Amino acid sequence: MPQVKGGNKKQGGRQSGGSGRGKSSGSRNSGGRASNTPARDAVAKQSADVGSIFMGVFFLGAILIGAAAWMGNSISVVEDKANEIADGVAKTFGFSVQTIHVVDDVNPDQERRILDALGVVQGDNMFRADPHQLKERLDELPGFGGIQVHRFWPDQITVVATPLEASVLYRNDQTGDVVPVHMTGEIADEVSQTALYHTIQGEGALVAYPVLHSELQDFPTIDTRLDYAERRGERRWDLVMVSGTRVKLPSGDARSEALAVLAALQRETGVLDRQVEMIDLRDPARVYVRRRQLEAGLAGVERAG
Repeated sequence: MPQVKGGNKKQGGRQSGGSGRGKSSGSRNSGGRASNTPARDAVAKQSADVGSIFMGVFFLGAILIGAAAWMGNSISVVEDKANEIADGVAKTFGFSVQTIHVVDDVNPDQERRILDALGVVQGDNMFRADPHQLKERLDELPGFGGIQVHRFWPDQITVVATPLEASVLYRNDQTGDVVPVHMTGEIADEVSQTALYHTIQGEGALVAYPVLHSELQDFPTIDTRLDYAERRGERRWDLVMVSGTRVKLPSGDARSEALAVLAALQRETGVLDRQVEMIDLRDPARVYVRRRQLEAGLAGVERAG
């Protein structure tokens, strides 16, 4: 009997131990499932949200295409209708253009041309008044520089445009139309009624003129007598004076020295105010002068200076 009792105790111990191991294992499994559940739920929810967005976009596109096909029209018709609805919503909430300001020193005609090129009117949707696109439109408008477009919510568009001031008059040749041009080479919009502008002509004249203009500032006796300058072969200049005298200048860096020689001749002889047809300064060693009304012959003049 004692052995039987002992056997019952061992069996009971083993059963109890087995039962304990079973409970412990069950506790670990339960704990593992509890720790993984929140992360799995978050991933599942995020995936569902993304899927819902894609499905919504897909069905919206399908509805628009189906509506266009049902009405027998292209998708552009549906797009126009959607834009009308969007414009109405924007206007309802106060996001429509109410004021367009054009600032800087512009006259009424210049302001009108800016507003026409802008293409925005009162009541337009502010969301579709993209400043970058509006600036691109104004950049194509000649006569203005430094253009800026600002959108101030909820209802104002401001344009800053500076009219370009003319610095020279340009024409293709003596028979072409004269166009006021800014120093940058762009067509100018502001022309002074009192300023004395040089006239230039010939291919490449606009690009080369700023350097010539700078050089002429050092020789006022030449600058004040200049009628127009003609670019020759895109490499050098001829200066035609008010008196009709044509001065042939060399190309490159030699031009500045030639102008100094011409200014010295003018001070000493007044050559630019005489009956002279042509002065050739292209030879660095000599100056050639042709008198007017003489058919042949060149008179050599000792190099001045």
